[in-house]
Amino acid sequence: MMFMFLFIMTCESLENPFLDDLPSEGLGNAAPETHLFLSFAPDRIDTVLSDTTSDTTFIFTRNIADTTTSHQVMYWWGEDPDGEVVAYHYRWNFEAGWTRTTAESDTFFLPLQISYDEFLFEVKSEDNQGALDPSPATLRIPVANSHPEIEFANNSNPSSGNNPNVTHVTFPTRTFAWSVSDIDGLETINQIRFRLDNTSSWNYRQGNISSVTLTEIPPGEHTFYVQAIDTAGAFSNLLQFPDSTDAASPNEWRVVEPVGDVLLIDDYKLDDGSTHTFYKDILDSLVGVDNYSEFELGFDEKALPAATTDQLAMFNYFNTVVWYHYSEAPSLPGADGALRTYLEAGGNVFISSIFIDSDYTFTSIDSNWVVNPSGRMISGLDINMVDLSVTDSTVTLPNLSLKTSSLIARRVSAYYPAILIDGETSQDLFILQDSRNSTDAWTGNPPVAQLFRPSSGSGQSIFFSLPLHLCNGNENIVPIMDYLLFEVFE
Repeated sequence: MMFMFLFIMTCESLENPFLDDLPSEGLGNAAPETHLFLSFAPDRIDTVLSDTTSDTTFIFTRNIADTTTSHQVMYWWGEDPDGEVVAYHYRWNFEAGWTRTTAESDTFFLPLQISYDEFLFEVKSEDNQGALDPSPATLRIPVANSHPEIEFANNSNPSSGNNPNVTHVTFPTRTFAWSVSDIDGLETINQIRFRLDNTSSWNYRQGNISSVTLTEIPPGEHTFYVQAIDTAGAFSNLLQFPDSTDAASPNEWRVVEPVGDVLLIDDYKLDDGSTHTFYKDILDSLVGVDNYSEFELGFDEKALPAATTDQLAMFNYFNTVVWYHYSEAPSLPGADGALRTYLEAGGNVFISSIFIDSDYTFTSIDSNWVVNPSGRMISGLDINMVDLSVTDSTVTLPNLSLKTSSLIARRVSAYYPAILIDGETSQDLFILQDSRNSTDAWTGNPPVAQLFRPSSGSGQSIFFSLPLHLCNGNENIVPIMDYLLFEVFE
Protein backbone atom coordinates (compact mmCIF):
# COMPACT_ATOMS: atom_id res chain seq x y z
CA MET A 1 0.00 0.00 0.00
CA MET A 2 2.76 2.40 0.93
CA PHE A 3 4.46 1.67 -2.44
CA MET A 4 1.36 2.51 -4.44
CA PHE A 5 0.88 5.77 -2.55
CA LEU A 6 4.43 6.84 -3.26
CA PHE A 7 4.04 5.96 -6.99
CA ILE A 8 0.87 8.07 -7.32
CA MET A 9 2.48 11.03 -5.59
CA THR A 10 5.48 10.72 -7.88
CA CYS A 11 3.32 10.64 -11.04
CA GLU A 12 1.37 13.68 -9.96
CA SER A 13 4.57 15.64 -9.54
CA LEU A 14 5.70 14.90 -13.11
CA GLU A 15 4.96 17.41 -15.99
CA ASN A 16 2.24 16.24 -18.36
CA PRO A 17 3.72 16.28 -21.85
CA PHE A 18 0.28 16.28 -23.48
CA LEU A 19 -1.03 19.52 -21.95
CA ASP A 20 -0.03 23.07 -22.98
CA ASP A 21 0.35 25.69 -20.34
CA LEU A 22 -2.80 27.75 -20.11
CA PRO A 23 -2.31 31.50 -20.30
CA SER A 24 -2.90 33.46 -17.17
CA GLU A 25 -5.19 35.89 -19.19
CA GLY A 26 -7.78 35.33 -22.05
CA LEU A 27 -6.79 34.86 -25.72
CA GLY A 28 -6.15 38.07 -27.81
CA ASN A 29 -8.37 39.06 -30.77
CA ALA A 30 -7.44 37.30 -34.03
CA ALA A 31 -7.26 39.47 -37.16
CA PRO A 32 -9.70 38.71 -39.97
CA GLU A 33 -8.71 37.34 -43.36
CA THR A 34 -9.77 38.76 -46.72
CA HIS A 35 -10.46 37.15 -50.10
CA LEU A 36 -10.89 38.78 -53.48
CA PHE A 37 -11.97 37.85 -56.96
CA LEU A 38 -12.67 39.51 -60.31
CA SER A 39 -15.44 38.67 -62.76
CA PHE A 40 -15.07 39.11 -66.52
CA ALA A 41 -16.31 37.65 -69.78
CA PRO A 42 -15.00 34.16 -70.68
CA ASP A 43 -13.80 35.31 -74.09
CA ARG A 44 -11.29 37.60 -72.36
CA ILE A 45 -9.56 34.72 -70.53
CA ASP A 46 -6.15 33.94 -72.01
CA THR A 47 -3.84 32.82 -69.19
CA VAL A 48 -3.93 31.22 -65.76
CA LEU A 49 -2.08 33.03 -62.98
CA SER A 50 -1.61 32.21 -59.31
CA ASP A 51 -3.27 34.27 -56.63
CA THR A 52 -0.51 36.16 -54.86
CA THR A 53 -2.57 36.74 -51.70
CA SER A 54 -0.68 35.02 -48.89
CA ASP A 55 -3.66 34.52 -46.61
CA THR A 56 -6.05 33.00 -49.15
CA THR A 57 -6.56 29.49 -47.84
CA PHE A 58 -8.81 27.80 -50.34
CA ILE A 59 -8.49 29.66 -53.67
CA PHE A 60 -5.01 29.05 -55.03
CA THR A 61 -5.37 29.57 -58.78
CA ARG A 62 -7.80 31.44 -60.91
CA ASN A 63 -8.32 32.43 -64.53
CA ILE A 64 -7.25 36.02 -65.11
CA ALA A 65 -7.57 37.83 -68.40
CA ASP A 66 -4.38 38.50 -70.32
CA THR A 67 -5.81 41.99 -70.71
CA THR A 68 -9.15 43.35 -69.66
CA THR A 69 -11.05 46.64 -69.79
CA SER A 70 -11.08 49.69 -67.57
CA HIS A 71 -14.62 48.86 -66.46
CA GLN A 72 -14.25 46.41 -63.57
CA VAL A 73 -16.59 44.74 -61.07
CA MET A 74 -14.70 43.59 -57.99
CA TYR A 75 -15.95 41.17 -55.33
CA TRP A 76 -14.50 40.45 -51.88
CA TRP A 77 -15.39 38.83 -48.59
CA GLY A 78 -13.81 38.25 -45.23
CA GLU A 79 -13.61 35.64 -42.47
CA ASP A 80 -12.95 36.16 -38.77
CA PRO A 81 -12.16 33.08 -36.57
CA ASP A 82 -13.23 34.68 -33.32
CA GLY A 83 -15.81 37.27 -34.34
CA GLU A 84 -17.38 38.75 -37.41
CA VAL A 85 -16.35 40.97 -40.30
CA VAL A 86 -18.16 44.32 -40.17
CA ALA A 87 -16.47 46.37 -42.90
CA TYR A 88 -13.80 46.50 -45.58
CA HIS A 89 -11.15 48.97 -46.65
CA TYR A 90 -9.97 49.14 -50.26
CA ARG A 91 -7.77 51.27 -52.47
CA TRP A 92 -6.22 51.35 -55.94
CA ASN A 93 -2.58 52.09 -56.57
CA PHE A 94 -3.52 55.51 -57.94
CA GLU A 95 -5.26 56.43 -54.67
CA ALA A 96 -3.49 57.77 -51.59
CA GLY A 97 -6.03 56.74 -48.96
CA TRP A 98 -8.26 53.80 -48.16
CA THR A 99 -12.04 53.77 -48.66
CA ARG A 100 -14.15 52.12 -45.97
CA THR A 101 -17.32 50.26 -47.02
CA THR A 102 -19.68 47.59 -45.77
CA ALA A 103 -20.41 46.38 -49.32
CA GLU A 104 -18.78 43.26 -50.71
CA SER A 105 -18.60 44.40 -54.33
CA ASP A 106 -18.37 47.55 -56.37
CA THR A 107 -17.95 48.78 -59.95
CA PHE A 108 -14.87 50.80 -60.85
CA PHE A 109 -13.76 52.75 -63.90
CA LEU A 110 -9.99 52.73 -64.05
CA PRO A 111 -8.39 55.96 -65.31
CA LEU A 112 -6.59 54.51 -68.29
CA GLN A 113 -4.55 57.27 -69.96
CA ILE A 114 -2.39 55.18 -72.28
CA SER A 115 -2.97 52.17 -74.49
CA TYR A 116 -1.87 49.68 -71.78
CA ASP A 117 -1.47 49.95 -68.02
CA GLU A 118 -1.65 47.81 -64.88
CA PHE A 119 -3.70 48.62 -61.81
CA LEU A 120 -3.27 47.13 -58.32
CA PHE A 121 -6.33 46.66 -56.11
CA GLU A 122 -6.08 45.97 -52.37
CA VAL A 123 -8.82 45.18 -49.87
CA LYS A 124 -8.68 44.26 -46.18
CA SER A 125 -11.34 43.20 -43.71
CA GLU A 126 -12.24 44.88 -40.43
CA ASP A 127 -13.69 42.80 -37.59
CA ASN A 128 -16.11 43.76 -34.85
CA GLN A 129 -13.26 44.74 -32.54
CA GLY A 130 -11.68 47.08 -35.10
CA ALA A 131 -8.84 44.75 -36.08
CA LEU A 132 -7.72 44.95 -39.73
CA ASP A 133 -6.35 42.20 -41.90
CA PRO A 134 -2.55 42.86 -41.78
CA SER A 135 -2.06 41.36 -45.25
CA PRO A 136 -4.73 42.73 -47.66
CA ALA A 137 -5.93 40.64 -50.55
CA THR A 138 -4.46 42.05 -53.74
CA LEU A 139 -5.00 41.69 -57.46
CA ARG A 140 -3.03 43.26 -60.28
CA ILE A 141 -5.21 43.94 -63.34
CA PRO A 142 -3.68 44.39 -66.80
CA VAL A 143 -5.83 46.80 -68.82
CA ALA A 144 -5.60 47.34 -72.57
CA ASN A 145 -7.56 50.23 -74.04
CA SER A 146 -10.34 49.46 -76.50
CA HIS A 147 -11.30 51.82 -79.29
CA PRO A 148 -14.72 53.46 -78.97
CA GLU A 149 -17.38 52.95 -81.62
CA ILE A 150 -19.84 55.50 -82.96
CA GLU A 151 -22.98 55.28 -85.08
CA PHE A 152 -25.78 57.62 -86.04
CA ALA A 153 -28.84 57.49 -83.81
CA ASN A 154 -31.65 55.35 -85.13
CA ASN A 155 -33.85 57.21 -87.66
CA SER A 156 -31.87 60.43 -87.25
CA ASN A 157 -30.95 60.36 -90.95
CA PRO A 158 -33.32 59.61 -93.83
CA SER A 159 -33.20 56.28 -95.63
CA SER A 160 -32.84 55.95 -99.37
CA GLY A 161 -35.33 53.18 -100.05
CA ASN A 162 -34.16 50.99 -102.90
CA ASN A 163 -32.05 53.65 -104.57
CA PRO A 164 -29.17 55.38 -102.77
CA ASN A 165 -28.56 57.68 -105.73
CA VAL A 166 -30.95 60.30 -104.38
CA THR A 167 -30.48 63.69 -102.72
CA HIS A 168 -31.54 64.67 -99.21
CA VAL A 169 -32.56 68.35 -99.21
CA THR A 170 -32.67 70.63 -96.16
CA PHE A 171 -32.65 74.28 -95.25
CA PRO A 172 -29.52 75.74 -93.57
CA THR A 173 -30.18 74.10 -90.17
CA ARG A 174 -29.41 70.42 -89.67
CA THR A 175 -29.15 68.33 -86.50
CA PHE A 176 -27.00 65.21 -86.36
CA ALA A 177 -27.42 62.69 -83.54
CA TRP A 178 -25.28 59.68 -82.68
CA SER A 179 -24.58 57.08 -80.02
CA VAL A 180 -21.17 56.01 -78.75
CA SER A 181 -20.20 52.68 -77.19
CA ASP A 182 -17.00 51.52 -75.54
CA ILE A 183 -16.43 48.29 -73.65
CA ASP A 184 -14.20 50.30 -71.31
CA GLY A 185 -17.30 52.28 -70.28
CA LEU A 186 -18.86 55.49 -71.52
CA GLU A 187 -16.97 57.32 -68.78
CA THR A 188 -13.82 56.88 -70.88
CA ILE A 189 -15.24 58.90 -73.80
CA ASN A 190 -13.31 62.12 -73.47
CA GLN A 191 -14.21 64.14 -76.58
CA ILE A 192 -16.43 64.30 -79.62
CA ARG A 193 -15.11 66.04 -82.67
CA PHE A 194 -17.03 66.95 -85.82
CA ARG A 195 -16.59 68.95 -88.97
CA LEU A 196 -18.51 70.00 -92.07
CA ASP A 197 -16.95 68.91 -95.34
CA ASN A 198 -13.44 67.70 -95.88
CA THR A 199 -11.48 70.35 -94.04
CA SER A 200 -8.69 70.16 -91.51
CA SER A 201 -10.59 72.23 -88.95
CA TRP A 202 -12.35 70.14 -86.29
CA ASN A 203 -14.84 71.28 -83.66
CA TYR A 204 -14.35 69.62 -80.27
CA ARG A 205 -17.02 69.03 -77.61
CA GLN A 206 -17.29 67.12 -74.34
CA GLY A 207 -17.53 63.37 -74.70
CA ASN A 208 -21.03 63.12 -73.24
CA ILE A 209 -22.83 65.05 -76.00
CA SER A 210 -24.89 62.98 -78.43
CA SER A 211 -26.01 65.55 -80.99
CA VAL A 212 -25.10 68.84 -82.60
CA THR A 213 -27.19 71.34 -84.56
CA LEU A 214 -25.46 73.10 -87.43
CA THR A 215 -26.87 76.48 -88.43
CA GLU A 216 -26.21 78.93 -91.25
CA ILE A 217 -24.94 76.14 -93.48
CA PRO A 218 -24.04 77.58 -96.89
CA PRO A 219 -26.18 76.46 -99.85
CA GLY A 220 -24.79 73.53 -101.78
CA GLU A 221 -23.75 69.94 -101.24
CA HIS A 222 -22.11 69.00 -97.94
CA THR A 223 -20.78 66.09 -95.89
CA PHE A 224 -20.84 65.87 -92.09
CA TYR A 225 -18.14 63.96 -90.17
CA VAL A 226 -18.10 62.97 -86.48
CA GLN A 227 -15.71 60.92 -84.34
CA ALA A 228 -15.28 59.94 -80.67
CA ILE A 229 -12.00 60.06 -78.71
CA ASP A 230 -11.41 58.24 -75.40
CA THR A 231 -9.23 59.13 -72.42
CA ALA A 232 -6.31 57.12 -73.81
CA GLY A 233 -6.43 59.11 -77.05
CA ALA A 234 -7.90 56.29 -79.16
CA PHE A 235 -10.20 57.34 -82.02
CA SER A 236 -13.44 55.70 -83.01
CA ASN A 237 -14.40 54.94 -86.57
CA LEU A 238 -14.99 58.08 -88.65
CA LEU A 239 -18.73 58.48 -89.19
CA GLN A 240 -20.08 60.53 -92.07
CA PHE A 241 -23.31 61.58 -93.76
CA PRO A 242 -23.87 61.09 -96.57
CA ASP A 243 -21.82 57.95 -97.02
CA SER A 244 -21.52 56.55 -100.52
CA THR A 245 -20.66 53.13 -99.10
CA ASP A 246 -23.98 52.95 -97.24
CA ALA A 247 -26.66 51.69 -99.62
CA ALA A 248 -29.39 52.45 -97.07
CA SER A 249 -28.87 56.23 -97.04
CA PRO A 250 -28.88 58.97 -99.71
CA ASN A 251 -25.63 59.58 -101.52
CA GLU A 252 -26.05 63.37 -101.52
CA TRP A 253 -27.11 66.06 -99.06
CA ARG A 254 -27.93 69.49 -100.47
CA VAL A 255 -28.72 72.64 -98.51
CA VAL A 256 -31.04 75.20 -100.11
CA GLU A 257 -31.40 78.84 -99.14
CA PRO A 258 -34.81 80.07 -97.92
CA VAL A 259 -36.55 82.34 -100.41
CA GLY A 260 -39.35 84.76 -99.56
CA ASP A 261 -41.71 84.88 -96.60
CA VAL A 262 -43.93 81.91 -97.49
CA LEU A 263 -43.06 78.21 -97.32
CA LEU A 264 -45.17 75.80 -99.40
CA ILE A 265 -45.08 72.24 -98.03
CA ASP A 266 -46.20 69.50 -100.41
CA ASP A 267 -47.44 66.58 -98.29
CA TYR A 268 -49.45 64.92 -101.07
CA LYS A 269 -47.26 61.94 -101.84
CA LEU A 270 -49.34 60.50 -104.70
CA ASP A 271 -49.89 63.79 -106.48
CA ASP A 272 -49.61 63.65 -110.26
CA GLY A 273 -48.29 67.20 -110.20
CA SER A 274 -51.61 68.98 -110.74
CA THR A 275 -52.18 69.77 -107.06
CA HIS A 276 -48.69 71.18 -106.71
CA THR A 277 -49.31 73.34 -109.75
CA PHE A 278 -52.60 74.53 -108.21
CA TYR A 279 -50.81 75.88 -105.11
CA LYS A 280 -47.88 77.28 -107.07
CA ASP A 281 -50.26 79.22 -109.28
CA ILE A 282 -51.84 80.76 -106.18
CA LEU A 283 -48.50 81.83 -104.70
CA ASP A 284 -47.17 82.98 -108.07
CA SER A 285 -50.13 85.36 -108.21
CA LEU A 286 -49.88 86.50 -104.59
CA VAL A 287 -46.15 86.87 -103.91
CA GLY A 288 -44.53 86.51 -107.33
CA VAL A 289 -42.85 83.72 -109.27
CA ASP A 290 -39.84 82.24 -107.46
CA ASN A 291 -40.47 84.54 -104.51
CA TYR A 292 -41.36 81.76 -102.04
CA SER A 293 -39.86 78.44 -100.96
CA GLU A 294 -41.04 74.90 -101.52
CA PHE A 295 -40.43 71.75 -99.52
CA GLU A 296 -41.59 68.37 -100.77
CA LEU A 297 -42.40 65.68 -98.23
CA GLY A 298 -42.55 62.02 -99.09
CA PHE A 299 -40.95 58.73 -98.36
CA ASP A 300 -37.34 57.94 -97.47
CA GLU A 301 -35.03 60.86 -98.36
CA LYS A 302 -38.05 63.21 -98.50
CA ALA A 303 -39.20 62.47 -94.97
CA LEU A 304 -39.95 65.23 -92.49
CA PRO A 305 -36.78 66.35 -90.65
CA ALA A 306 -36.30 63.99 -87.73
CA ALA A 307 -35.32 66.61 -85.15
CA THR A 308 -37.97 69.01 -83.85
CA THR A 309 -35.21 71.62 -83.74
CA ASP A 310 -34.79 71.33 -87.51
CA GLN A 311 -38.54 71.45 -88.14
CA LEU A 312 -38.91 74.62 -86.08
CA ALA A 313 -35.89 76.21 -87.73
CA MET A 314 -37.38 75.43 -91.15
CA PHE A 315 -40.67 77.12 -90.22
CA ASN A 316 -38.94 80.08 -88.60
CA TYR A 317 -37.28 81.08 -91.85
CA PHE A 318 -40.75 82.21 -92.99
CA ASN A 319 -43.72 84.28 -91.84
CA THR A 320 -46.32 81.86 -93.19
CA VAL A 321 -46.44 78.13 -93.87
CA VAL A 322 -48.92 76.72 -96.40
CA TRP A 323 -49.22 72.94 -95.99
CA TYR A 324 -51.42 70.67 -98.13
CA HIS A 325 -52.20 66.97 -97.92
CA TYR A 326 -54.79 64.71 -99.54
CA SER A 327 -54.15 60.96 -99.62
CA GLU A 328 -51.85 58.63 -97.68
CA ALA A 329 -50.91 59.37 -94.07
CA PRO A 330 -49.89 63.01 -93.55
CA SER A 331 -46.65 64.09 -91.93
CA LEU A 332 -48.53 66.59 -89.74
CA PRO A 333 -48.53 64.49 -86.54
CA GLY A 334 -44.73 64.42 -86.58
CA ALA A 335 -44.56 68.20 -86.92
CA ASP A 336 -47.25 69.04 -84.36
CA GLY A 337 -44.96 70.25 -81.59
CA ALA A 338 -42.87 72.42 -83.89
CA LEU A 339 -45.96 73.92 -85.51
CA ARG A 340 -47.42 74.84 -82.12
CA THR A 341 -44.17 76.49 -81.05
CA TYR A 342 -43.99 78.30 -84.38
CA LEU A 343 -47.51 79.65 -83.85
CA GLU A 344 -46.75 80.79 -80.32
CA ALA A 345 -43.72 82.69 -81.63
CA GLY A 346 -45.84 84.58 -84.16
CA GLY A 347 -45.82 82.38 -87.26
CA ASN A 348 -48.97 81.64 -89.31
CA VAL A 349 -50.04 78.31 -90.77
CA PHE A 350 -52.63 77.39 -93.41
CA ILE A 351 -53.31 73.65 -93.65
CA SER A 352 -55.56 71.73 -96.01
CA SER A 353 -55.84 68.09 -94.95
CA ILE A 354 -58.65 65.55 -94.88
CA PHE A 355 -56.96 63.87 -91.89
CA ILE A 356 -58.11 65.32 -88.54
CA ASP A 357 -56.36 64.38 -85.32
CA SER A 358 -57.83 65.59 -82.04
CA ASP A 359 -54.30 65.48 -80.59
CA TYR A 360 -53.15 68.30 -82.84
CA THR A 361 -52.02 71.26 -80.76
CA PHE A 362 -51.68 73.71 -83.66
CA THR A 363 -55.49 73.82 -83.83
CA SER A 364 -58.32 73.24 -81.34
CA ILE A 365 -60.47 70.30 -82.44
CA ASP A 366 -62.15 67.96 -79.99
CA SER A 367 -63.36 65.34 -82.46
CA ASN A 368 -64.57 64.91 -86.02
CA TRP A 369 -67.33 63.10 -87.90
CA VAL A 370 -67.59 62.00 -91.51
CA VAL A 371 -70.03 64.03 -93.58
CA ASN A 372 -70.02 61.70 -96.61
CA PRO A 373 -69.97 58.07 -95.35
CA SER A 374 -70.27 56.84 -98.94
CA GLY A 375 -66.83 58.28 -99.68
CA ARG A 376 -68.22 60.50 -102.43
CA MET A 377 -68.96 64.21 -102.42
CA ILE A 378 -70.13 65.45 -105.79
CA SER A 379 -69.14 68.80 -107.23
CA GLY A 380 -71.19 71.96 -106.87
CA LEU A 381 -71.30 72.04 -103.05
CA ASP A 382 -71.12 75.52 -101.58
CA ILE A 383 -68.61 76.07 -98.76
CA ASN A 384 -69.40 79.41 -97.21
CA MET A 385 -66.88 81.69 -95.51
CA VAL A 386 -67.98 83.09 -92.17
CA ASP A 387 -67.77 86.84 -91.55
CA LEU A 388 -65.26 86.96 -88.68
CA SER A 389 -66.33 90.47 -87.68
CA VAL A 390 -69.76 89.20 -86.56
CA THR A 391 -69.50 87.25 -83.31
CA ASP A 392 -73.10 86.97 -82.09
CA SER A 393 -74.47 85.14 -85.14
CA THR A 394 -73.30 83.29 -88.25
CA VAL A 395 -73.05 85.59 -91.25
CA THR A 396 -71.36 84.45 -94.46
CA LEU A 397 -69.45 86.33 -97.16
CA PRO A 398 -70.93 85.25 -100.52
CA ASN A 399 -68.14 86.73 -102.61
CA LEU A 400 -65.58 84.66 -100.68
CA SER A 401 -67.39 81.34 -100.73
CA LEU A 402 -65.87 78.20 -102.20
CA LYS A 403 -67.55 75.54 -104.34
CA THR A 404 -66.41 71.97 -104.93
CA SER A 405 -65.14 71.80 -108.51
CA SER A 406 -64.66 68.03 -108.81
CA LEU A 407 -65.80 64.82 -107.22
CA ILE A 408 -64.16 64.32 -103.84
CA ALA A 409 -63.62 60.56 -103.74
CA ARG A 410 -62.57 60.40 -100.11
CA ARG A 411 -64.39 60.46 -96.81
CA VAL A 412 -64.09 63.95 -95.40
CA SER A 413 -65.08 65.32 -92.03
CA ALA A 414 -66.53 68.21 -90.13
CA TYR A 415 -65.33 68.82 -86.59
CA TYR A 416 -66.40 69.70 -83.08
CA PRO A 417 -64.27 72.44 -81.51
CA ALA A 418 -62.42 71.73 -78.29
CA ILE A 419 -62.79 73.62 -75.03
CA LEU A 420 -60.40 76.55 -75.11
CA ILE A 421 -57.82 77.07 -72.38
CA ASP A 422 -55.11 79.55 -71.37
CA GLY A 423 -56.08 82.44 -73.63
CA GLU A 424 -56.76 80.37 -76.76
CA THR A 425 -59.34 81.61 -79.27
CA SER A 426 -61.01 79.88 -82.21
CA GLN A 427 -63.70 80.66 -84.78
CA ASP A 428 -65.39 78.65 -87.48
CA LEU A 429 -64.13 79.94 -90.81
CA PHE A 430 -65.90 77.84 -93.47
CA ILE A 431 -69.21 75.98 -93.13
CA LEU A 432 -71.03 73.64 -95.51
CA GLN A 433 -74.30 74.57 -97.18
CA ASP A 434 -77.47 72.67 -96.32
CA SER A 435 -77.35 69.03 -97.45
CA ARG A 436 -78.46 68.44 -101.04
CA ASN A 437 -79.12 64.71 -101.23
CA SER A 438 -78.77 61.40 -99.39
CA THR A 439 -74.98 61.34 -99.86
CA ASP A 440 -74.72 64.60 -97.90
CA ALA A 441 -75.05 63.05 -94.44
CA TRP A 442 -75.37 66.18 -92.33
CA THR A 443 -77.91 68.54 -90.97
CA GLY A 444 -77.44 72.23 -90.53
CA ASN A 445 -74.17 73.81 -91.59
CA PRO A 446 -71.22 71.90 -90.09
CA PRO A 447 -67.86 73.67 -89.91
CA VAL A 448 -64.97 72.44 -92.07
CA ALA A 449 -62.38 75.14 -91.35
CA GLN A 450 -61.22 76.67 -88.09
CA LEU A 451 -59.23 79.81 -87.33
CA PHE A 452 -57.19 79.28 -84.17
CA ARG A 453 -54.90 81.47 -82.08
CA PRO A 454 -53.05 79.88 -79.13
CA SER A 455 -52.60 83.16 -77.23
CA SER A 456 -52.86 86.89 -77.53
CA GLY A 457 -50.06 88.17 -79.71
CA SER A 458 -49.29 84.79 -81.23
CA GLY A 459 -49.68 83.73 -84.84
CA GLN A 460 -52.79 81.99 -86.17
CA SER A 461 -53.60 78.72 -87.90
CA ILE A 462 -56.32 77.82 -90.38
CA PHE A 463 -57.17 74.14 -90.61
CA PHE A 464 -59.32 73.29 -93.64
CA SER A 465 -60.62 69.71 -93.58
CA LEU A 466 -61.47 69.48 -97.30
CA PRO A 467 -59.06 69.26 -100.25
CA LEU A 468 -58.71 72.91 -101.23
CA HIS A 469 -57.54 72.03 -104.72
CA LEU A 470 -60.97 70.48 -105.42
CA CYS A 471 -62.88 73.52 -104.13
CA ASN A 472 -62.32 76.08 -106.89
CA GLY A 473 -65.69 75.82 -108.60
CA ASN A 474 -66.17 79.58 -108.26
CA GLU A 475 -62.68 80.24 -109.67
CA ASN A 476 -62.00 82.66 -106.85
CA ILE A 477 -59.31 80.80 -104.97
CA VAL A 478 -56.69 83.52 -105.45
CA PRO A 479 -58.69 86.35 -103.83
CA ILE A 480 -59.78 83.99 -101.04
CA MET A 481 -56.19 82.99 -100.26
CA ASP A 482 -55.14 86.62 -100.55
CA TYR A 483 -57.72 87.50 -97.91
CA LEU A 484 -56.70 84.62 -95.62
CA LEU A 485 -52.92 84.99 -95.88
CA PHE A 486 -52.63 88.78 -95.91
CA GLU A 487 -55.68 90.06 -94.03
CA VAL A 488 -56.77 87.36 -91.60
CA PHE A 489 -53.16 86.50 -90.80
CA GLU A 490 -52.04 90.13 -90.48
